[in-house]
Amino acid sequence: MTATTLTPADVKALNAKFERAHPTEIIRWAIETFRPNVALTSSFGADSAALIHMALPADPQLSIRMVDTGFLFPETLAFIEDLRTRWRLNLSVFRTRLSDEEIARLKRQHATQPIDDRYCCGEYKREATQRALAGLTCWIAGLMREEATTRRDTPIVEVLATGLVKVAPIAAWTSKQIVEYMKAHDVPYHPLWAKGYTSIGCALHTQKPVDPKDPRSGRWAGTDKTECGIHDIGKPEK
Repeated sequence: MTATTLTPADVKALNAKFERAHPTEIIRWAIETFRPNVALTSSFGADSAALIHMALPADPQLSIRMVDTGFLFPETLAFIEDLRTRWRLNLSVFRTRLSDEEIARLKRQHATQPIDDRYCCGEYKREATQRALAGLTCWIAGLMREEATTRRDTPIVEVLATGLVKVAPIAAWTSKQIVEYMKAHDVPYHPLWAKGYTSIGCALHTQKPVDPKDPRSGRWAGTDKTECGIHDIGKPEK
């Protein structure tokens, strides 16, 4: 099976089949169907290690890809290196097109005034993500429907306009199931989780949740922004 042979009927059937399947079953299907042109993207956020842990038994050398915007928390960078060493991850890091000098200047600017979020959670991050996805047939992503209203209709399998097959193995799972999985398998949380951060992106636009019922409410708090846009890649323009 290839991306081009997945018909709408196939996608519908797969989504029905996987709705109650364990994520490990879905991941194994994706890897075995689309290898070697399959990769898992990770933000290395609060509970991101769960999806990586689920995937490694299917392929210990699975390509893990992440975007470093230059504005990540130091704790995120340390977490990445911890997991890379602990699990011997086949990790590729994609930087944005901003230079180190530009990043340093923007950080200094942010100390006294807000900076345009396109630099860390907007167009620059999307461009780097597109490079991370180049050459792939299948993209495994960690989207969950319960995380946000913008994600509540997330399919487990979809074929993007680019032909890329996007698979969201934990789309139907709840945060409670993720917590139970991580406890059962002793999977580490991001270091900032213990300090009350439930959704972790760039350091400039992430704080502890302002709404205890919404784990993503600490992202871009005080604005109407809810997504960085990477999950619009391959979707029709709104």
